[in-house]
Amino acid sequence: MTLLVMLLGLLTGAALQALLPAWPWLGGAQPPILLALVLFYAFAHNRGWMLLCALLAGLLQDALGQVPLGFSCFCFGLAGFAALRYRDDVEEHAWLAQMVFGGLAAAAVNLLLYILLHHADVVVVSFTLALRKTIGAALLGAVLTPLTFRVVISLERQLGERPATHKEAGS
Repeated sequence: MTLLVMLLGLLTGAALQALLPAWPWLGGAQPPILLALVLFYAFAHNRGWMLLCALLAGLLQDALGQVPLGFSCFCFGLAGFAALRYRDDVEEHAWLAQMVFGGLAAAAVNLLLYILLHHADVVVVSFTLALRKTIGAALLGAVLTPLTFRVVISLERQLGERPATHKEAGS
């Protein structure tokens, strides 16, 4: 059932990420919903689920964009491993920690993608535009990561993958 929830989340996240507008005042940054899903699986599940999510999310993001296949997989995997490293220090439901991790991960992934694509001569973008896009991705990541966590946790509870909280059990 975890795989079903992951696939549903990835397909929905990819569609939303592709359809939601990229605001020019944020440097054209796309909402990092797929990255937020990778962070969720890093915090809430084991390393294997996180790696599978990073691979599938990266392939989806690269296939829907103009990035060669595999670049986002690598970046998402690094972000997932960083989240795994600190997940014991952070509560799964702490929205402030999710905002911080989401913002930092979105900025790091965006910056690393820019560096990799620039080094591979795939993209030529000015540094100021890359910086604006990195800041925009960080802001979007900070806002969307806690929302993504809540949606996936709710879906897991509704499908019986996660026990209901005491508050929900009494209702």
